[in-house]
Amino acid sequence: MYTDFTSKPFKFEHCWEILKNHPKWCSGELTKQCGSKKQKTVDGSFLDNPSPPTSTTPGSFDTIDLDSPLNEDTNSNGVVRPQGRKAAKEKKRRMNDDKGVIDVLNNLHCTIERQIDFNRDELELKRETLKMEKKFREKNQRMKERKNQERIMNTDLNKLQPALRVAYEKMQAQIMKEWERDGLFGDIFDSDNVEL
Repeated sequence: MYTDFTSKPFKFEHCWEILKNHPKWCSGELTKQCGSKKQKTVDGSFLDNPSPPTSTTPGSFDTIDLDSPLNEDTNSNGVVRPQGRKAAKEKKRRMNDDKGVIDVLNNLHCTIERQIDFNRDELELKRETLKMEKKFREKNQRMKERKNQERIMNTDLNKLQPALRVAYEKMQAQIMKEWERDGLFGDIFDSDNVEL
């Protein structure tokens, strides 16, 4: 091709072998346009040509459809282009943004875990408090019952009417059985020695 135009041999063949796949030299092919997709007819109207005109001369470049999407990192020959400054800055900014988002999410996760642990501890404390309150209420109820039982046991049956005296004697016998069952007497009374 060079010898056809200049009628001299190309002196820098060794340089061309190195540079022909370099992105800077390949990008020229991407920017060349071989004409419009619309062609003017003889009468002045325009025709849409779906395939762009191609050159048939030997050594000419193939045409590239600029409307078709190409990968930004490669050209038509498949040569990888280096990343530009803007793309590098954008990539770095995105990585920093992603890192910031990850840090925020990690902090949020830690905060939520601490809140869950706090809520669990608080719930356990409430359960223990409720158990203690229940035991306290039961103990108070037993104390009230004991006071009532002691009042019944300390009642002088001689001053009561005969019908009321029989009812109090039955209650006192029942209380004595209950106290014996609860072990309030200890070893003082055996069930064999007690006569009611």
